[in-house]
Amino acid sequence: MNAQQQLLAAEAQLGERLRAAGPTAGVADHLPLGRLLPVVAGAFTGAGKGDWAAVGPRERIGAVLRGCGVERLVDPMAGAQPYKLSPVSAAPGARLLQAVGLGLASGGPVLCMIGMAGAASGELHEALSVAQQNNVKLIIVVTDLALPPEAGVARQTGADLLALAAAHGVRGAAVGPTEAEVREAVSAARGATGPSLLLVSVP
Repeated sequence: MNAQQQLLAAEAQLGERLRAAGPTAGVADHLPLGRLLPVVAGAFTGAGKGDWAAVGPRERIGAVLRGCGVERLVDPMAGAQPYKLSPVSAAPGARLLQAVGLGLASGGPVLCMIGMAGAASGELHEALSVAQQNNVKLIIVVTDLALPPEAGVARQTGADLLALAAAHGVRGAAVGPTEAEVREAVSAARGATGPSLLLVSVP
């Protein structure tokens, strides 16, 4: 199976385990990847298996590409340390600061995946600033997921995120939404010096 097929199979297994465990097992937090599928596949295959990953409750399924069993992902707050998957923070912005801390402690690359809600938080400024000043190899993948009008959710930030990254002296790049494009961009960020922000627009 390729990476996306592995993720879909793991999602189905995780859904079954959560339904069997009942409503207290985090079923409300289990959302399918949907259009995020190629982005998550590309991000996890572009990152090294030894890189810490600070990601959201949906994106954590990517750890199966590192050999993590689905049973380790039932509780999103538990993390899976042998696979370098940090516990999921309830606040997307806090995930950014957690990722900076992981980078400072480990000295290695850290993959952090957020959506536009996380990008709209003040913690993004803090994370960019601290990571740049301390030369942390923080790889922030921001997914801008296009929402239909019936979603009833307004756009969460009007900021130009690439300009914001540049203002902090952080490398930024717009990346296409395919698995190959994301994988190549994350891999390139691993080989660069200091932090990077990758903005992936998903139609």
